[in-house]
Amino acid sequence: MAKHALSLFIKIALFAVVMPIVAKVIPYDGLVDSITGLFDFQSAQKFIRFILGEPDLEAWESLHDYFGILINVLISVPVMGAVITAYRGITHRVSPAGISRDWASSTLRRFAKIFGFTFLFWALIRFLPYQSVFPDEQTYLAFTMAAIVGFNLLLTMACYWFIKKKITTKRSL
Repeated sequence: MAKHALSLFIKIALFAVVMPIVAKVIPYDGLVDSITGLFDFQSAQKFIRFILGEPDLEAWESLHDYFGILINVLISVPVMGAVITAYRGITHRVSPAGISRDWASSTLRRFAKIFGFTFLFWALIRFLPYQSVFPDEQTYLAFTMAAIVGFNLLLTMACYWFIKKKITTKRSL
């Protein structure tokens, strides 16, 4: 159990290191600008309202940030997969054909896990009735907002673990 937890922590730390390196090294701002250029102001507001659940006065900036993060993740996941696969190839002496197949399958699995977890986090924060506990008309401290996000993150992790456990149980039968 501790070995799996350490491995997960190392992978999360590696991803946290790879993302800023990719943002610095790979120039993808033009791609982000061209994607956000496809939206006019009203469609950008509709898109951001769908994500946040409320209107945003700076829809262009939010849209630019969201697509920037998305493209960074789309680049960082294969890079991180290549680093992990190269390490496994060196330590376990896997054939080159096996390395490329391992890299492709692990990259697809990582994409599915990241987007599944992100969708679950978004769905819980969007559809749980937080308004009944925290009314919209009030302003809250940063600590309160961090507590809400932390609670939602823990809830997301529990739901993700439960779904993963059910999928693994169904597949093993």
